[in-house]
Parts: sequence; structure tokens; C-alpha cells
Amino acid sequence: MFRLTPELRAYVRKIDAYRAGRAPLPLLRTGPGKIARAVSGLSKARLKKRPASGKWSIIEILGHLLDTEFVYGYRWRLTAGQPRSPIPGYDQDAWSRELHYRRADAKRLVAGIQELRRHNLEFVTRIPRPRWERYGMHSERGRESLRRSMELIAGHDLNHLDQIRAIRKKYGW
Repeated sequence: MFRLTPELRAYVRKIDAYRAGRAPLPLLRTGPGKIARAVSGLSKARLKKRPASGKWSIIEILGHLLDTEFVYGYRWRLTAGQPRSPIPGYDQDAWSRELHYRRADAKRLVAGIQELRRHNLEFVTRIPRPRWERYGMHSERGRESLRRSMELIAGHDLNHLDQIRAIRKKYGW
């Protein structure tokens, strides 16, 4: 039996609360556009400003969202094409730091998020719905179906959109 850590269990509940039971596809379709609008018009300096020590700036959030598209695009394909495969986790803070997102171009990150999401949605919507129940074995969360991972990413988008809005509000942007 796979057991979630209390921290991971709390994170999953938080992400699910953002989705509030809504179907994932409509949220997945609109998420990147909402992110693009939320960061529109921000200067490089504002994009790089961290809300607190140890917290991501908006540009780092964008980098993470692009990583998410790559990672979940792979995970969705692995789950659909090779059910029950191991799904490795990754250290998102290390990726943000080591991939130097503070130096990235926000417009390119946003364009990448939007383009990869289009490809990832085109992929999952051509998979017959019964196959969305295929699953892989996530290294931290255990058995995770294609449908469940879509639900998590739909909530994940909303979580990070909320973070971006909170940063803007904090600084009055």
C-alpha cells in the first residue's frame, strides 16, 4: 500500500479545492490564456520580484508551468501508451534554480506554455475516454490515472494563477 506524506496529502487537497469538482478539460483549455493575461504588461523587474524569501517570482512560476507541460505531456503519453509504468517525480525547486528561469523571457515562456498545452490537449482528447483510467505508478503519489493527473494539472493551473494574482496584489500592480 502506498501512503502519501501529510504534506503531499495537504497539497493534493489544496489543488483539488481549486478545481472544486469541475471537469478538467475546460479548465485545461482556459488555464494558459488566464496565465498570459495575468502576466501581461509586467516589466522584467516586476516579473523577477519575489514576494518573500524562498518564494518564487512570477517569472519562476512561468518557468515551472512550462516544465509542467513537458513533464505531464510525457507522463500522459507514458500512462496511455505503457500503462502501469513508473512515473518519476522531480525536484521543481532545483529545476527552477538550475534552469535559470529568472533569466528567461516571459513572452517565450508564456508562448511555450500555450503551445505545449495545445499539443497535450490534442493528444489526450484523441485518446478514448475509457483509456483515461489507465494509470502509472507515481513515485510520490502511487497509482495515478491519466484522468487524475489531468484533474491535478487543472487545479495546478488555478493554484499558480492565484499565486501570480497575489503577487500583483501585494505590490499593487
